[in-house]
Amino acid sequence: MPSRTMPSPATRASCATMHTAMWSISRSMCSAGVTALLAAGCLSTPPFQPESGLKYTANGPGGTVAGPGFELQFSRDPGIRFPDALRIDGTDVLGHETMPGCFGTDEAGILIAPTPRISAHGGALPVKNQLVAGLLGPAVVQVVLEWATRMACSLSRTPSGTSTFTVFPDGRIVRYDQLFDSSSAEVSANECACDRNADGSDGFTVATFWTLARQGFVDLRPSAQDGNLPAPGVTASSNVDSACLGGSAYQVAFAWPDPTSTSIVGGNAIIAFGRDMLYRDSRLDPYTWDNSTAIFIERSGCDAALARADEHVRPRPLMLNGETIVPSARDGIYGSVAGDGEHGVVLAANRAELTGTTHGSFAVWLRFPHATDALRATLDGKTGPWYLPQRVDDRAWLVWFRDPISTGQTIVIEPR
Repeated sequence: MPSRTMPSPATRASCATMHTAMWSISRSMCSAGVTALLAAGCLSTPPFQPESGLKYTANGPGGTVAGPGFELQFSRDPGIRFPDALRIDGTDVLGHETMPGCFGTDEAGILIAPTPRISAHGGALPVKNQLVAGLLGPAVVQVVLEWATRMACSLSRTPSGTSTFTVFPDGRIVRYDQLFDSSSAEVSANECACDRNADGSDGFTVATFWTLARQGFVDLRPSAQDGNLPAPGVTASSNVDSACLGGSAYQVAFAWPDPTSTSIVGGNAIIAFGRDMLYRDSRLDPYTWDNSTAIFIERSGCDAALARADEHVRPRPLMLNGETIVPSARDGIYGSVAGDGEHGVVLAANRAELTGTTHGSFAVWLRFPHATDALRATLDGKTGPWYLPQRVDDRAWLVWFRDPISTGQTIVIEPR
């Protein structure tokens, strides 16, 4: 790619399923004035019913995140379990090249070129290949892929990594990749090449990438070609922090908090969006790299999609009980990195007051001082399904807010 410059999965799934079913049920409230009903049990307040949320469904070793009008599917095939489909309104928009090279971009994954592509249908040998869903919705789904492979040209070189996908109901997908190889064994790119005749087989390139299908999209912003989709092999943009593919029914934007060595390249059936950590280097030294990318599914045009992407790249801080919190580049959630080995902002009391401004929807991660069975959020003038809570454990909650918060507004979050 060109460059320019926990508990066991079964236990977690069981608990998360129970929490998903129970998160909106408030504590039962008995009344002395309804003695006729006491024998049958106590009355409950009506459950909070959102318009829509997220759901994760396991499919053998793979699985699917389903949200309003979109699905992200993780492969169950023998390859490494990266996504092999991204459906919008039932149409798969993930890129599938007709005859991809063995170390070319296709679908979504990681390149340690010129060795075989690490992806759902790439040729990399799966030494470790485990997909774990830690958060199952309805406000946030988070899926972690732990992978490892071995280079056929040097058995002591065993690259590995984790790729974390965090999905929100508004069609935002945050991907965070970590790549590792501690071996210092010398390797030759030409000897490691799965296709020695292909361009780029003379040096090592390490990159993370997504691809989208050319079909269904009509323009690209930004682009050096006045919005036209890039021809196969042509680099449309490099070192950009956001871009949008536009179609008549929907648009898809990308965002990179670190735009160094990002590129957008045309293929025969795909458009590749990637970031290089290493480009055609004669050496492959020991490494530890990480990279964050976000996707935004939009239906109101590329201006709206790029505004969402820009906020991910340059997030606005919020105030929580007078303290500044920011979203993590790892998952896009406010307060998710607490710094003490646990997720969520630690609250001193059972009340969180949230102020500030955002451009669009957002999520916060909170840890209450005591076990909390149910949660509610209030904001002057707001009614209906404007927020979506999700219980993580006895004390920790995620809350996703559908609408932006504006200056002068205060959202209060507390047990009920």
